[in-house]
Amino acid sequence: MPLLSGILALLAISLYSAVLARRFKLDAGLLALPVIAGGAVWLCLWGMAGLLKAGGWAFYLAAAALAAWLIFKKELAETLKELLTPGFMVFLAAAALFLAVFAVTQPMFTQTDEFSLWGSAAKLTKLHDMLHPGAPGNLLARTATPALMLVSYLFQFFGEGFSEWSAYFALDALLAAAVAAVASLPRRSKAGAAVVAACGFLVPYFFSAPSLGGISNVYLSFMGDLPLGFVFGAAVCVYFSLRERPAAALALTALLAAFLVLTKDVGLAYGCIVVGLVCADRLFCGPKRKAPRRLKDALLALLAILPGGIAYLGWSRYVAAVTGLGKTTVGSEIHEVTQGQAMAEGVAQLLGFMEPTEKFAQVRDAMFASPFTIPVCLLGGGALALALIWLVLAAAALAAPKGERLRPVCLGVFGTLALGAFLIFHLFLYVYNFRETDAANLQDYIRYIGPYYMGFFLMALGLLARYAAAESRAAKLAGAVPAGVLLGFCALIAWRGMPTAGFWNYPHSVYSVRQDVKERAETVNDLLDWDDTVLLISQGDTAIRWNYYGFELNATLARGFGGFGYGHEGDYNWDTTHMNLVSPEAAGEGVPEVYSYQTVADADDLRLFLLDKKYTHVLVDASDDYIADVIGPAFGCEGLPDDKPDEPVLLAIEYDGDTVRWTRVEGGAA
Repeated sequence: MPLLSGILALLAISLYSAVLARRFKLDAGLLALPVIAGGAVWLCLWGMAGLLKAGGWAFYLAAAALAAWLIFKKELAETLKELLTPGFMVFLAAAALFLAVFAVTQPMFTQTDEFSLWGSAAKLTKLHDMLHPGAPGNLLARTATPALMLVSYLFQFFGEGFSEWSAYFALDALLAAAVAAVASLPRRSKAGAAVVAACGFLVPYFFSAPSLGGISNVYLSFMGDLPLGFVFGAAVCVYFSLRERPAAALALTALLAAFLVLTKDVGLAYGCIVVGLVCADRLFCGPKRKAPRRLKDALLALLAILPGGIAYLGWSRYVAAVTGLGKTTVGSEIHEVTQGQAMAEGVAQLLGFMEPTEKFAQVRDAMFASPFTIPVCLLGGGALALALIWLVLAAAALAAPKGERLRPVCLGVFGTLALGAFLIFHLFLYVYNFRETDAANLQDYIRYIGPYYMGFFLMALGLLARYAAAESRAAKLAGAVPAGVLLGFCALIAWRGMPTAGFWNYPHSVYSVRQDVKERAETVNDLLDWDDTVLLISQGDTAIRWNYYGFELNATLARGFGGFGYGHEGDYNWDTTHMNLVSPEAAGEGVPEVYSYQTVADADDLRLFLLDKKYTHVLVDASDDYIADVIGPAFGCEGLPDDKPDEPVLLAIEYDGDTVRWTRVEGGAA
């Protein structure tokens, strides 16, 4: 069914794109991305009303009604001819390739963030036909924005159950639509579109620093970073293509900015930058008009941020209403401040109005040096990536008609200024949201900053491709630059980071632990309910199996505690995810550590913890002598295994005053 659902999604997107292209005289290659983004925004509105399933049916039934009407009017064939553009063919061919490859290889999630957030949220959205903040099940970050989960929902709307490979296909179809929008700028030039598309699909490989001959998860990641960069760049390219038609350009810019806002928390910044770049273009590079008229055009363009602002506020209100959680605070429980306070404090320290804290000074110095010290592409640091982008923009300025040579310069100047603001934004993010060691080391820097460079490069490439499609001598000279970039990408990727395996042949041996957990979870899922909370005992685990069980169990996986003891005077503990239980005697002074990430606790500590949390079940996945001989009997449960049993043991937790008992669930493993 996922294969059929994916095909139906492509058919619906194609039909909508064809109808819009014919009705508004647009290039269909520009429209696949807005149609997918519009579908996600549409589903979000229905989902916030508690009618997600109805919104999905409305999307597909409207497409079916359109097709029936066109057949009745004998206009279907003529309408579908609108799809025969180089840009849309790029989208259709790439999406079909991803669909075929994934349907055969059926890849699975492997990254931690896919289980703790992105993938789990998409799965709960599909299984419960509701937005993930209100869906029962294991999900640590319920305030996360919903766009990618809804794109996945759109592409596997039909059928029961959740398909991981179909979720990958949905996001890669979104990326293909973004590349198609960029490849539509060469004005229906097949050769130009092919070169730009090839560059576009190689962008993620270039803007990374992989080890030679490694395994690549590019196009095998259900997280928001890559879509954020691609849609960011494509949104500005859509505007450039439709600049002479302000109404269409600003409407699509507003839609894509709103989609960016709903893609990831930092999407609000990306949406604002997109609209800011459009405003700068309208102000400085518009038709020859007097300054007041240009200012008016820029102010009208500024209205394109309104849907994004409404989306941000609406989602925040929805999350607060459903979960009681807020999205307007940052920092830890020790130093929690509102986003406004964080920005005010950060600006004051940056400008010297406040004495910078030691943490702020460390992160500031690391962040300002990062363009020269941290590789973001195969050339090296961000400064070299920026130099490449400016080189492409210089070629665009050379190829541009006489009246438009300022446009590439304007994009370069304001795009670079926005990059500086983006780095400062992340400076504040690291100071207020990260622990000191992680902040000082700029942990996950490439994940956070890399998408901006990708999007900025796609904008420059699209603008160059548009001007290089002209007939002038300068345009023909500049037309060799995209081909040169493509050859350079291929050479660098082959030299520095050509992966031996990727989305086309990802080794299934990577899924061995996943498959094991999946099979073991299936033995107890029929005995659980989504409202149950299950404490996992998997001795020796490093939280990998904990994350996998959180994705596979039809219940909420409970969080444990770390440290020493629980509920007694002098105990020192904290909330954590998975815990390896170790007796105080085994963790005494001078005794080697039994497990990594161990929790030193006796049976009474665990009893007080369970009385506090009121979890409903315990699942014994992997045991040891301490669990079998001490912990189990203390809760009235004899005969627990002392190693990893063939099937996990499911225990129900019974509470009677201060007494806690564990009893085997009928139908569970003996």
